[in-house]
Amino acid sequence: MARIFFAGIKHSGKTRMAKLVSAMLGMESVDADDLALPLLDGLTVRDYYRKYGKEAFMKKEYEAVKHYSEGRESFIMSLGGGASDNSDLMSYIKNSGCIIYLRRNEKDMLPVILRDGIPPFLDANDPEGSFHDLYQKRDMKYRAGADLVIDLGPYQDKEETAKRILSALKEHGYV
Repeated sequence: MARIFFAGIKHSGKTRMAKLVSAMLGMESVDADDLALPLLDGLTVRDYYRKYGKEAFMKKEYEAVKHYSEGRESFIMSLGGGASDNSDLMSYIKNSGCIIYLRRNEKDMLPVILRDGIPPFLDANDPEGSFHDLYQKRDMKYRAGADLVIDLGPYQDKEETAKRILSALKEHGYV
């Protein structure tokens, strides 16, 4: 088995797909944000990011992922949506496992992201424009860093989507 890191834009389905695919494989599944929470002074990821900033959060994210990964040979981890901006983290995971970019269409993503209000990484005065810029930048980074890109449409059936992902992982020799 392998260390598999699911990467993608916020709310692209990384955590849900990691849970489903790992269950199909009998592997452990973990979310990088959940790993970071104990390091965030009792704050949520969103609140920590707002209070201390992006750089401080990225440092905690890197520490949490590295600590968890050391000594484990097999797992599927869903990364935070902004992992592409964390060069230390991306370098570490590139050297310790395979990065699977779960890519979804930009137009399908923004309404999902805005459901919980405007996140701190978007401009409150122009959420659509700032998301477009962010999506373009992160999509380029994820494509460049990924070992495999899996395009996910607006999925109707999550089980079928997980089976598609599992099939692609097997086809490319990652499991």
